[in-house]
Amino acid sequence: MRNPISPRENDLNDKISATMKFRSLAAMHKTFHLLLMGALLTGFACGQSTQSQPEKLADMPTLPDAIAKVKSGDFGAIHVELIAEAGAVEAIPILKEQFVRVHDPLLKAKIASVLVRLGDKDDTYWDFLLKPATQAVESDTPNFISYDSQGKAIAGASPAFAAWAEAHNSSPDAMPEAQIYSAPGAVGLLALTGDPRAIPVLRRGLLSPNYQIEIMAALGLADLGDKGSIPLIIEACGKAPAEAATAIAQALVYFDDPAAQSAVDQYIPRDIAKIYREARAQGRKPFGN
Repeated sequence: MRNPISPRENDLNDKISATMKFRSLAAMHKTFHLLLMGALLTGFACGQSTQSQPEKLADMPTLPDAIAKVKSGDFGAIHVELIAEAGAVEAIPILKEQFVRVHDPLLKAKIASVLVRLGDKDDTYWDFLLKPATQAVESDTPNFISYDSQGKAIAGASPAFAAWAEAHNSSPDAMPEAQIYSAPGAVGLLALTGDPRAIPVLRRGLLSPNYQIEIMAALGLADLGDKGSIPLIIEACGKAPAEAATAIAQALVYFDDPAAQSAVDQYIPRDIAKIYREARAQGRKPFGN
């Protein structure tokens, strides 16, 4: 006969369970961050002077440091993001100068996104972001990731994607980066501008066969506070596999709307939803900034 479980063992089991839940949540956040390709994050440096390691929190530059780095040409996305978060419109001329000089397309797009966020009216930067985002949401390329009968992601290219790649004389192994990172990242950079002109593109993104694009589109609409998109986000959740639906539904946490909150409870596990809601209450935004 099995011995009764002691209170100490119960406590240990609870701690292990909680640890696993937090690890699961951390993995989900990591996925969202990876989708933003580093260009959307303050924690990953990229640019003319490529750095191999993420910036440590203790080494975070001050605003004057960030502006000085951008002015020198030796800067990364972290410096551009800091300028955006500070609303430092005085840096607009410097950013515009570096937009012309920078050759890294990722950093160039980040600069363009920040210039729009800071209120620059030159449509050059908006158009630079709009074109790849539009191409991404209008693409008919099937989702790269496969899902099992329980809605969980499984390794390897999906049969639909493999067939599509073969029909287009491409190798499935040559394209996952574009499908998982680049295309969703283009949508995310457009959304991060905070410009309402992005709403039609983001709504179109909810119809994408690429669930990573759907996730970015939903988060972008939440970031813009577009309540008119709530039914569209809920509909996207209903059509997606379970794991993808959970990721898409995270956007609904940020709407003070009964239907949105009901969908959160439907598509996101209760303990995870609780953590998301607490994070929102503490000021966390859809893109984690």
